Amino acid sequence: MSKIVLCETQEASVSYRIEKINQTFQSYEEFCWLLEHYLIFFLTEGLDHSLKAYLKEELNLSVKSDDTVQQVKEIVNFRNYFNADEKILFQQKLRTTYLYSAARKQKLLADLYLKHQLYLSALLAYQKLWKTAGQLRPSEKVEVLYHMGLCQSRMFCFEEAKECFQKALMQKEQKEIQEAYFTAAYLSGDYHSFVEDGKKISFSEERCKVIYDNIKQREQEIREQESFVKLRKIDYHRKKADDIMTRRLTKAMLGKWKDEYKAEII
Repeated sequence: MSKIVLCETQEASVSYRIEKINQTFQSYEEFCWLLEHYLIFFLTEGLDHSLKAYLKEELNLSVKSDDTVQQVKEIVNFRNYFNADEKILFQQKLRTTYLYSAARKQKLLADLYLKHQLYLSALLAYQKLWKTAGQLRPSEKVEVLYHMGLCQSRMFCFEEAKECFQKALMQKEQKEIQEAYFTAAYLSGDYHSFVEDGKKISFSEERCKVIYDNIKQREQEIREQESFVKLRKIDYHRKKADDIMTRRLTKAMLGKWKDEYKAEII
């Protein structure tokens, strides 16, 4: 069970928002929670001038060092958010993470962005990481390409997403990557283009048809669900046909059934 930490310090008069991780805090304890859960971000990005000024003016916490590790230590040791044992464990984690290679830290940062659905930040971080692909293991290269494709598909850049998925599949065939590839193919075009996309990764037209029909059938089931019907009514009352919104809603729902969909489509 997670511990409950009471806020013992006075809250600031205004909150502070860290745009890059889409998080807001207003007290020392909240900021320590962010340090604990977004450590790789702070080790990579450090504390900028505006954040330092906010900590000093609003929370009476003066961070003097320019070194990211020392900055984190100063904040942790400022008050008692962590008990003695937790401080030891956290500082061990801090030391270990800091000693990771630049490529590994960049991957951890990109994974953090993706986990919290910050797709543009994640994509930029993965693209930067890809420039150092020579430092990555083969399995990591596949994962980076796959995750780049996921970011692009979430931003409706389906052609770019398919290209990344295809590159990943050329290195290693994995079912989850194939599923992501065909989902992007389905959402980006018609049946003919879907089949052509399937052929690019060595799928026969017959297999592509089975996959296409399965996705189409599931899409129809989604459209008939009460939540989807309500959303369509909202769209109707806007008095404007909006096929893009319909496709986005479909895509959002497709993500929900992926884990529940047990039938073998590939």
